[in-house]
Amino acid sequence: MRLQYIRASVLFGVHVLILLHIFYFKNSAIGSIDFQEFFHSFLKLGLINSGVILVLFSFIVTLIFGRFFCGWACHFGAIQELSWMILKKLNIKPITINSRLVVILPLIVLLNYYVLPNAWYALNNPWKLDINLATPDIWAFLPGAIIGSLTFLIDGFLIVYFLGKKGFCRFICPWGAFLKIPNMFSMFKVRKTGECTLCHECTTGCPVGIDVSYEINHYGKVNNTNCTSCMICTTGCPSNALSYKFKNPIDDTWDIKGFINGTKSYLHPNIKGQFLSVRSRDVLLLILTIFFALCIDGLYGMGHFMSYGIALIAAFSIVKIRIIKFPSILFPLAIIIIFSWHGVIKYSIWKGIQEYKSKDYVNTIKHLERATSLHLKQIGLFHVYLSESYFNIGDIYKSAEHAERAYQINPDYESTKKLIIFLQSTPQVKGDMIISRKLNDLLNNSKLVD
Repeated sequence: MRLQYIRASVLFGVHVLILLHIFYFKNSAIGSIDFQEFFHSFLKLGLINSGVILVLFSFIVTLIFGRFFCGWACHFGAIQELSWMILKKLNIKPITINSRLVVILPLIVLLNYYVLPNAWYALNNPWKLDINLATPDIWAFLPGAIIGSLTFLIDGFLIVYFLGKKGFCRFICPWGAFLKIPNMFSMFKVRKTGECTLCHECTTGCPVGIDVSYEINHYGKVNNTNCTSCMICTTGCPSNALSYKFKNPIDDTWDIKGFINGTKSYLHPNIKGQFLSVRSRDVLLLILTIFFALCIDGLYGMGHFMSYGIALIAAFSIVKIRIIKFPSILFPLAIIIIFSWHGVIKYSIWKGIQEYKSKDYVNTIKHLERATSLHLKQIGLFHVYLSESYFNIGDIYKSAEHAERAYQINPDYESTKKLIIFLQSTPQVKGDMIISRKLNDLLNNSKLVD
């Protein structure tokens, strides 16, 4: 138990250091310390910065001690453990979901958003090795206060409520997926070193939802690469049957089945009520999660983590319904319609911008008009594109209308200012007194004056 107090103190200390870095030291010497820097800076550009050093250090530590970083230093993992403790204090006991998506989905997120696009960029652009610990800025990858708070609420609390222990770490976290590789070959693992009484206290206490008892009795150790070396199981075992022990990987026994949850795990009577298997519906859960995430990712300022957190919770809410009949079918239908609605918005934005770049103004108008009419948040830049597109097809009335709308949304944006100055200077607008006067009023607004 003393060891867990030490771990809690270390995690608390990590949060203190993060706050000091953000608000006190800022960018004086060290910039953003973020896992994604390894992919966005090193893999893509060849830049070694603080985030890259963190990842390399974590990789080496994981080869020796397992995913020690995740269990002893990750702030997001700590928040989920805290959420679990709070729920228990409130006498709320979420059921932990047993699914093969814990292997598949984090890998998809890692490859799709971090490995493949950055590797493709590196292959098609100059790549130069360089070192700069002060770049990028601390806030480069940090969301604003609202999105940041919502991300912590969804991925730190709600996902634990709906999917159980460390739902984000198990189902989404790409950094965990990255560290699973060295974790397979780690020298220190939780190993069976005594007589097991099958009390399953180790499984009950595991914060990552691993069936520890099943693994140690079938493989002699915990093979599951989600293990974060927190050592709750070793310190909590009543019969002292578990130890965090070194073994040379060359001499260790290997069985690929040991790295994938067996179909007989999570079935013991002592723990059966703590877990819910959705393995028979994994394919549907995966398809719905990816579809929902793609529909909302990037909208309203949402990042990948928040988008996949919402998508996974929504998909699970549908998948867990075993019997679909009226009126219960209305709930999944409503969820699918809401996400599909946003999928249309996102596609329209993407297509409209593509057409704008290719100077196909008719189709730009078609897609961006749809996007602005459906989008719940008005974005001034889209009205700038629409104003320019209408002007280029000769409709100065619509052009002026969207220029005014762009100004109403973002009066301080330089692109809005330049657009109105440009329209005011054209012969078409000068020849129309109504439009000219309206734009002139905007042009003379104090916010537009240099």
